[in-house]
Amino acid sequence: MNAKRTRQAQRKLAREQDWSPQGLGLDPALHASALRYLFDRPVPQGQEQEWFWSLDEPEFEASSLEWTRIQACLFANAGTDLAAYSDEQVGMGLNYVMSNSISNVSFAAIDPSVPEEDAMRMMAALPKVWEDCLGPRLGDIRSPIGARSDRLYFVCYMWFDVWPTFWNVRHSPRWQQALWNVFAQMLSMPWRDVQVSALHGIGHHIHHLDKSVVDRRLAEFVRQLGPGDEELKNYALAAQSGCVQ
Repeated sequence: MNAKRTRQAQRKLAREQDWSPQGLGLDPALHASALRYLFDRPVPQGQEQEWFWSLDEPEFEASSLEWTRIQACLFANAGTDLAAYSDEQVGMGLNYVMSNSISNVSFAAIDPSVPEEDAMRMMAALPKVWEDCLGPRLGDIRSPIGARSDRLYFVCYMWFDVWPTFWNVRHSPRWQQALWNVFAQMLSMPWRDVQVSALHGIGHHIHHLDKSVVDRRLAEFVRQLGPGDEELKNYALAAQSGCVQ
């Protein structure tokens, strides 16, 4: 299956899948508890640290399959399910999910006990985090790439830098195509910070993507930019050669 047909198939899955907890085979009460565990947290003040650094913080009890389905449901419904939480709370909770320096959640989908179909559903849902949550929250405020330090921007910008899920299955053609589908959708979103996140990820994983497909898409992306954003254009060219920070 070529790249275009694969993206179309994955988008069809994203449209037709029932993204409710029940539709994903997940106990709704467990999913609700996971959302509270991740996001219903106080924002640190002064010299306080985030909740997940506390040695007394108990781990959330869920199997790898349950965590994979929790992530799929969270990603697909991020726009609505996270609406009640502040940008800082969302940033902390998503950081817990994406970073293996904080938790092992990012390894759940690649655990041998998890069917690959569940992992692919999670990947099909992943672009919705940027489309329905991070992009609208960050908005159209333009700042130098990588210059902001708030928690929400960190998650948006650094996801594909610190997220170990793909790296551990980077030689799998199915995972390669699934990741490219995420990037391709993000490049088509209207928010600059989301596009930067995709380019950042492409730059880090360029050697495990179809270079000819990436080159064509990034050439199109640069053409559509037009004049006026040389920084983003140069960042796209840097991503194409794997030279991003």
